[in-house]
Amino acid sequence: MTESFRRRRAFSLIELLVVMGIIAVLIGLLFPALARARQQAKRVQCLSQLHQLGVALTGYAGANHGRYPSFGNWEVYGGDGTGEDDDADLGWAERLEPHTGRATAGLYRCPAFPPETDFNYFLSGKWASVRGRDYVMQTDVRRASEFILAGECTHQRLYPPPAGMARYKLYTNDCDKDDVMWKCLSFSGEEFGWTAHVGGNNVLFGDGHAATCARFDHHYMTYDPQTGGVDWNQIVPP
Repeated sequence: MTESFRRRRAFSLIELLVVMGIIAVLIGLLFPALARARQQAKRVQCLSQLHQLGVALTGYAGANHGRYPSFGNWEVYGGDGTGEDDDADLGWAERLEPHTGRATAGLYRCPAFPPETDFNYFLSGKWASVRGRDYVMQTDVRRASEFILAGECTHQRLYPPPAGMARYKLYTNDCDKDDVMWKCLSFSGEEFGWTAHVGGNNVLFGDGHAATCARFDHHYMTYDPQTGGVDWNQIVPP
């Protein structure tokens, strides 16, 4: 009786295969959900870092007569003006260190970017640059909730290979990314553009809030701190 009971309770090969098939289907359904959850977590972490950057920028401006940090060329963190460091000046991320701590500690590294890219955020500079300045003043910003103050730098020309396509800089990361020459906030489909997250790229606005944007939308975004709806390529000298 016992032997017969054991035989009846044993799984057949077909039953095992069916169970394994069900498990495989469940895993196939679960993995995409887990992948989406990881992507969402990276997007949220990046937004949090941009919010911290906004707090630091406000603190810096408050300590410097309303002036946001100045920007320049390709600045290597800790560089002395030799090699790929364009000059011995500080990058804006280095200038912010009294308010952020060490710039290489991870605040500027979006988790969605390749790990070899240490600095993934840019500071808006084109509007000031066409006016002969290398900084923006808080008093310049009259459309704070729309003005793109900073954000994810997704233009591949601003990263060295293999992660990026910088033409002249081959080995070092720029800790002074700005959009004077290149449209840093570039999306997939734009020249040298890339979309970092599902849903878009993260942007820090002049009032300190950060948001994920699928594209430039002139209804609520502007590169001109005083005029609404102005895209990067529409910035011209006054």
